[in-house]
Amino acid sequence: LTLMQNGTAVLYLGLGRYGGMLDMKPFALQQWKVFAVSSFFLAMQILTSLKALPFVAIATVVAFRNTCTVVIAMIDYTFFGTKFSREQIWSLALTTLGMIVYALQDINFNLVGYLWLVGNSVATIFNTFWNKFYITHYTKELKIQTSYGVSFIQQVETLPIVLVLAMANNEGAFYEKFTPLVMTTKLVIFSTCLGGILIGIAYPKCFSLVSGTSVVVASTANKAVSILIGMYLFGTRLSTIQVIGLLVCIAGSLWYAMEGKKNKR
Repeated sequence: LTLMQNGTAVLYLGLGRYGGMLDMKPFALQQWKVFAVSSFFLAMQILTSLKALPFVAIATVVAFRNTCTVVIAMIDYTFFGTKFSREQIWSLALTTLGMIVYALQDINFNLVGYLWLVGNSVATIFNTFWNKFYITHYTKELKIQTSYGVSFIQQVETLPIVLVLAMANNEGAFYEKFTPLVMTTKLVIFSTCLGGILIGIAYPKCFSLVSGTSVVVASTANKAVSILIGMYLFGTRLSTIQVIGLLVCIAGSLWYAMEGKKNKR
């Protein structure tokens, strides 16, 4: 599924460049070398998420991602010179508090799932700053590549990694289970390819425009909404304390976003 999603993103970006609809600068070997690192960690983020989800609730994924946000904010401030207002600091603290409350009351705890999420957190933190530094360097400072060009490079380089992972897990046999599915189910699966395109384009674009912390906070808020949808569609059970912690997290993320807009005015 990931191979299909990333492959669709590559096809879209390639056709967009060929048709003159998407602006990309000439590709150089050095660009492929630099973004091979981020492509690897992007594939690791996908792999660890897929491995963790059978063992934990989506809400737990958000709890770990929130921890990443705090670490990223500290590194963002120390090494990238990103300044945070007092209100932004309080909003990050509120978001953290909400997820701590959630994690302490996690009724879906599973050690294997938590270990996979630790790996996912490491990949997320490293990839955030690798992308932030090099995407900013190539698109805003040197101006030798665009965010669409970076997206194309990263998506192309993830394909062989994902293919190897699929072969290692013997996923070729699952194609036989895909063919007899009803058309509605197939259309839903194919529709996820659109999401793959949007994700592939959006993240490099965001990294070229805003701080790494802003990207991760927005991603955290997005996953918090996913929790609510998952609770409705899949009957995910959360305790009252967990729900309170989740609501506090969403409030903190929204507060941070609003404070960020005020500082730009």
